[in-house]
Amino acid sequence: MIGNGFAWGNGYTIMEEGELDRDTWQLRVSHYLVAGPDGRPLPGRFASLEAAKAFIDGREEGGPGNL
Repeated sequence: MIGNGFAWGNGYTIMEEGELDRDTWQLRVSHYLVAGPDGRPLPGRFASLEAAKAFIDGREEGGPGNL
């Protein structure tokens, strides 16, 4: 299940993905996904919000995240 989305960089979106805890109705985030400025998902799953942000920052700087 997709949870909250966070804008980052120049048009990228970081999205929470996980499972709904049926006791509390809260999302248990297992990882983060990234969508590009065109709205299409980019490859990879990220263990933390910081890792997803670093991936985007690397793409924008032409670094290793620039696929």
